[in-house]
Amino acid sequence: MELSDLLKEPKLDGVPLLVFANKQDLVNALPPDEIAVGMSLYSIRNRRWQIQACSAKTNAGIDDGMKWYSKSVILYFFLIIYIM
Repeated sequence: MELSDLLKEPKLDGVPLLVFANKQDLVNALPPDEIAVGMSLYSIRNRRWQIQACSAKTNAGIDDGMKWYSKSVILYFFLIIYIM
């Protein structure tokens, strides 16, 4: 299943999206903003999303991405509970 199909899935409506732009420790790594353009992330309007530069090799950026996602999921569930 492609990302565009997952984003259309009703059960996932509004669920935050985190994309890790891995291998940023390499000189020829594509910058996160270019990856976001290639994945059409800027067109996503029905959920919070973040593209996080990272390197699995050095562990750089992983914690920042997970902290963002944790906060975003808590906010998502708070809004669901508050609205219902």
